[in-house]
Amino acid sequence: MTLPPLILDTGILIELARGDSNLMEMVARFDAEGQPMVLSVLTVSGASVDSGSKDAADLLLGIATMQQITVAGLREPDHGIALASAITRTGLDWGDAHVAAIADASVCPVLTLDKNHWERAVHAFEQSLHVIEIADPGA
Repeated sequence: MTLPPLILDTGILIELARGDSNLMEMVARFDAEGQPMVLSVLTVSGASVDSGSKDAADLLLGIATMQQITVAGLREPDHGIALASAITRTGLDWGDAHVAAIADASVCPVLTLDKNHWERAVHAFEQSLHVIEIADPGA
């Protein structure tokens, strides 16, 4: 049974870019099982800046090509307005504010390693955001 698309936050992508093998295996398993996932272009940027290496960039680009991954960008002016609103409402950085805006618009859960990071954002929108914390990616 698959869940609705899971939106991966910046923390997840940073750890993937650092080569966390348990997290990589989990994402690969999700992909193999047909579990849809969403990457924000801005979270990819954030993880790339954090890691700063070509190997990490290659890992991120490889993840973006997985069959069950959809990459979400900012295509329309109203996407930019929604992002600005999410930044103001949540206090999150650009990448995770984009994740919050996507989660709000799509009513899909955010996948994170740190639920506390999302505490303010959960109640910042008309409908509460759903956040799923991964306590142990190897389990």
